[in-house]
Amino acid sequence: MKERNSILLNTFSSIGIAAFIFCVVGVIFDLIYNGNFQMTNYLFTKMVLGVVVIGLGFGLPTYIYNNENMSVSIQFLIHMGIGCVVMIVTAFVVGWIPTENGIYAVIGSISGEAFVAILIWMVFYYRQKRLAKQINEQISRLDHFS
Repeated sequence: MKERNSILLNTFSSIGIAAFIFCVVGVIFDLIYNGNFQMTNYLFTKMVLGVVVIGLGFGLPTYIYNNENMSVSIQFLIHMGIGCVVMIVTAFVVGWIPTENGIYAVIGSISGEAFVAILIWMVFYYRQKRLAKQINEQISRLDHFS
């Protein structure tokens, strides 16, 4: 039950992060295009569905962190591997990767997306590591009183 709740929380958090990034990038594009950023043929709907798929792609694989027999490096590779593949495929399908602008634009887009994904992972990793250290210090203090 606890594991399922953890996976649900991580998945909803991932969807929320993806939605936040989508909104920020949307505002940036709206500013770049002087308020004339338009979408037709259900493009906005496709993009929102893409955001949900990417959130699922990064959120669901977090179950891997419950396996204490794997090193953090292997857990990272599995989690980020699944998440980044889902993100890149979705980005191509939705049209976020500018294939019409050549290979350098494609490589730049994929690299930028992977960089942001790894950066977000690092923030969560160091936050959890700091939390674990604080908990261990509190336990250590309690042991001194026993």
